Amino acid sequence: MPDSESTLTRPRTVLIVLVCAHAINDLYSTALPAFLPAIAEEFDLDYTELGILSFAFILLTGVLQPVLGNAADRTGRRRGLLVFGFVIGAVGFLAMAAAPNFWVIVAVSTLCGLGAATYHPQASAFIVSAYPEARGRMLGVHGWGGSIGHFLAPAVVVLTIALLNWRLAMVVIAVPLVLTAIMLRAKLHETERSPAATLRGTTTPQLLVVAVAFGIMSMVGRSFLTFFVKMLTDEGWRETDAGIALTVILLVGAVAQPAGGWAFDRVGGRTVILISAAATSILIVVFAQTSGSASLVVIAGIAFFQFSLFPVALATASHLVPSERTGAATGIVFGVSGLMTAASQPVVGFLAESRGDIRSALSWQFPVAVVGFVLATRIAPRPSHTFDEPEMVAPRS
Repeated sequence: MPDSESTLTRPRTVLIVLVCAHAINDLYSTALPAFLPAIAEEFDLDYTELGILSFAFILLTGVLQPVLGNAADRTGRRRGLLVFGFVIGAVGFLAMAAAPNFWVIVAVSTLCGLGAATYHPQASAFIVSAYPEARGRMLGVHGWGGSIGHFLAPAVVVLTIALLNWRLAMVVIAVPLVLTAIMLRAKLHETERSPAATLRGTTTPQLLVVAVAFGIMSMVGRSFLTFFVKMLTDEGWRETDAGIALTVILLVGAVAQPAGGWAFDRVGGRTVILISAAATSILIVVFAQTSGSASLVVIAGIAFFQFSLFPVALATASHLVPSERTGAATGIVFGVSGLMTAASQPVVGFLAESRGDIRSALSWQFPVAVVGFVLATRIAPRPSHTFDEPEMVAPRS
């Protein structure tokens, strides 16, 4: 690293800044499930309608991540996209807080998805560039920040709703998003341009297999977490207690993401995804046969294996392409999985309404997890190509 390079662009600084940003990004991306009971009560919504809201909240995250990741690869404007994402996410929450009816909430919630679409491709590219030889472990450390955000979101939301109301709670959520945008603008520099990078050149059969396998597992895990608080309140829990229970369950991500990154560096992405898919399939069967506290422990296990795959999917994608296409590759993986996850939420909600039981609807995800396991067997044990990683260069200011 050149001596003249600013300390603000050193790998450790990049990692620390993005761990903090990841915590805020995942706090707001995980906040919606804790809002659902209050929104459902005000507008008299059923599970299908809540699934539609969850779909809209996630939709643009899936659609735009590949495009925005590739755009950052080509232009080098990673910092600018990160800053924009946090600002537009804040606007989304403020717009939901002021929305007069449910369908306006659905429409403006897409702004939150647009904001979230900017984060993972850019953050992953920053970290892979800073730590090319330890990407799995460092993406796992980066994931630890996200786990803190997941962990804090339900408690922050339900306690703020209890003290104020759900609309003011959304205003509160917007504040750290703006502060994070300011921090990123001050602490990161823009990166080098790669004008030759294209989505077509980045999209390979192996990358799509990884994306779909990860997407299937994300569909399963997200469905359990999306409907968790509403499931417990329907079963007689107080909303605050249900939110705190979700907070405790999400704490497993603080262990799961670093563990997943560590495992990737040692045994490869294919093995980790296979183990996670097999374990999740078994846990869904156990969930279908249990109730009460035992079933909550099972959900925590499902959440553990879902979170463990976040750094694995990112690291696997980055290994399949040259370093200058990391943003596009991780955008494709998270974009495909985001679309699959968004589409699955209304389906699970509709199934819950038709069967009259959300637990039954969640149990029917067993064959989905099995498909994820079968697809994971198609992932190459190691990347079929090895790309030389360039040394970290001084970024553009």
